[in-house]
Order: sequence, then C-alpha cells, then structure tokens
Amino acid sequence: MVLSLSYGLWGVVFGLMLSAPVGPINILCMRRALFGRARDGFLIGLGAAVGDAFYAALAAFGLNAIYTFIESHEPILMLFGGLIMSGLAVRIWRSQPHLDTAPVKGHLKRTTVGALVITLANPGIFMGLLALYTLAGIGEMGAGESRAFSDGAALTIGVFVGAALWWAMLAYGTRAFQEKFNDGLLVKINHISAALIGVFAVVTLGAALLGL
Repeated sequence: MVLSLSYGLWGVVFGLMLSAPVGPINILCMRRALFGRARDGFLIGLGAAVGDAFYAALAAFGLNAIYTFIESHEPILMLFGGLIMSGLAVRIWRSQPHLDTAPVKGHLKRTTVGALVITLANPGIFMGLLALYTLAGIGEMGAGESRAFSDGAALTIGVFVGAALWWAMLAYGTRAFQEKFNDGLLVKINHISAALIGVFAVVTLGAALLGL
C-alpha cells in the first residue's frame, strides 16, 4: 500500500512535467478559458490528460507489444494529428473574437477529442515516461510481482491527476486575467496562437511524410 502510494505521487509529478511544456493543447486550453469558460478549457486539457494516462499505463505495465504496434504506425498517427492541428490553425486565424461574444462556444466535445488524438499521435510520450521511470528508480513493473497491478494503476492514476492539476491551473489562472484583454489584443492572440499551432502542424506533417 505504501509503495503504491509512492508510485502515485511520482505519477503526479510526471503528469505535471508532461503537461507543462508549451504546446498546441496548452494554447487551445488558454484560448477556451479566455474566450469562453475556464471549465471548458479545463475539459479540453482533460482530453490530453487521458492520452498521457494511456501512455503512462503502457509504460507502467510494460506493454511492449502494444508500443511496437503504435511505433510501426507512428507516421500515420503523426499525419492524422498534423492534419487536425492544421485545421485548428486555419479556424483560429480566421476567427474574429470579441469580448462581448463567445467565439469558441460549441464543439467542446470535438475539441476535447482532438486534444486526445493529438496527444495519442505523439508516441514520444511513452519513451519520455520510460526515461522518467528509470530516473526515478521505479524500473519496469512487469507481470509476476504481487503488487504489479496496484503499483502500475497508482502510477497511471497519478499521471492523470498531475496532468489534470496542470490543466486546471492553466485554465482558471488564464481566466483570472480575462478582464485585462480587449478586442484588438484578442485578435493578435488569435493570430499568434494560430501561427504557433501551424508551426507544430508543419513540423508534425513533415516528420510524418519523412517516415512514410
């Protein structure tokens, strides 16, 4: 029980570390919190948190066979994720936000699923988690150990909780500064957000095409 709790705490740390680097989902979360509701931004982040937890489970339980399948289809996954990001970039660039309207109202489920797909399209998360597990001295939790399931489950849940904490802090923290924004600044943020997501899309698509 004590060992499982320690794995859970490690998972929280890993979840925060995985989510904190600025990427397209961070930008989407911030935009939703600014232009809509903080809760919606948080829900979009949860889509990414589910993806992080999925790869955390693969790494924790040592499912090498599943990872081999994912790795063999990595170009297709990256191509799919790149196309999703390209569409998001165009849509964000063309939008004209105003503080008295809700430019990102609706399509919350689709955007949340998109965040999940973008996360799953990055198998590098799996390798990153394996590296973090090794650095933490956790090692590979294979079958045959009496607490293999409980320890692996605690680690996976911890990663999800840590990621969820990050998205909550980002969404509600961003929302707290909403009153300082005006329409002109919102348009600039839209263009910057779209450009950054577009860069991620181009890099992802380029890597996918090279891998095909």
